[in-house]
Amino acid sequence: MSVTPTAANSPTEQQQAGGPQGCTLLIYYDKGVPPTQQELQKRIENACAANQRNSDKLIAVLEELLLLMINGESYPRLLMTMIRFVVPKQDHRVKKLLMIYWELCEKTNDDGSLKEEMILVVNALRNDLMHPNEYVRGSTLRLLCKLKYYRILEPLTEALLRNLTHRHSYVRRNAVMCVYAIVSTFGEEMMPTASQEVENLLLVEGDLSTKRNAFLMLMLTPHNEEKAMSYVFSMQDQVANLGDICQLVILELIRRVNKHRPEVKGALLKVVYTLRESPSPAVQYETANTLVILSKSHVAIGAAAEAYVNLVVTQADNNVKLIVLDRIDLLRKRYKQAMEPLVMDLLRGLSCPAVEVRRKILDICTPLVVAFAELVISKSFIVGQLAELNCIL
Repeated sequence: MSVTPTAANSPTEQQQAGGPQGCTLLIYYDKGVPPTQQELQKRIENACAANQRNSDKLIAVLEELLLLMINGESYPRLLMTMIRFVVPKQDHRVKKLLMIYWELCEKTNDDGSLKEEMILVVNALRNDLMHPNEYVRGSTLRLLCKLKYYRILEPLTEALLRNLTHRHSYVRRNAVMCVYAIVSTFGEEMMPTASQEVENLLLVEGDLSTKRNAFLMLMLTPHNEEKAMSYVFSMQDQVANLGDICQLVILELIRRVNKHRPEVKGALLKVVYTLRESPSPAVQYETANTLVILSKSHVAIGAAAEAYVNLVVTQADNNVKLIVLDRIDLLRKRYKQAMEPLVMDLLRGLSCPAVEVRRKILDICTPLVVAFAELVISKSFIVGQLAELNCIL
């Protein structure tokens, strides 16, 4: 039975306070003799008071502060200064630097409890989640994806979910990933309606990146895989037009579902065969891989081999050719009969100037040609023997 973390006992906050914190940003900076907290505090206050319109001085101070913090300096007493003087600023560059500061600053006391000042930070984040500018909203959502503190995120869930229906795709895209990050960390108990709202977004979304993120969330969160499969089956006739980033995620879902639901293999194969017509080389490659995993029939293996050979012949990148040729070699070892009809097509790849590619093609084709030649000779010998016997009789 899952237990929802409470404000008084958040396991994530205790873990963050008791162990080393993860680093999501690292930039080298020759800091020399670092300034004191009092010096930085005075510079920030002076920069905010000097010119209300020009934020260049404030930006310079904040950049220096962040570089110092990234390289190990600690300035815990600057938190209140940032809240008082920097949070009210509306300059977008300042906003972005402030987001990085929220990510880097110490948020808990020595005993693991959340600092009292973070209540004011939560209020500032809520205001940014409802900001009229989509860039500020998106940057805030990207920040929340990295925060793992229950008492910071829990008051923001309502404002966060509202961003799923924002008019701008940049906001919706990051809102979906933020919802996924929170649900995967704290469970669906923290956002009970999240999966339903993401599913509703998936059905009406027109932006491919947002649709892909929504589908990915349903696929990876517990108990929502069935919703993702229902969407795939409902879009079976249109799946070829969804765009490559969506098609690749669909293929990943099909491989996952095939492991524990073999009874739907027939329906999954129909979707995979539809995706064979995709113009994207990445989708063609993953489709061939999926066919090999789903079915061992001669038809499926032949279709996968044909897709591999087509990629070898049409792709210009030699690294891609070598990767695909390794797949073809595996098929040759396991399913030689499925590869024999494609020998002539594969030999067209010898027009490639790369020696490694040509050698690999010859290594694959030589056993197939020898086997085919032996078969032809055997058949010719048998026919000759039968003709001789007929003459004798």
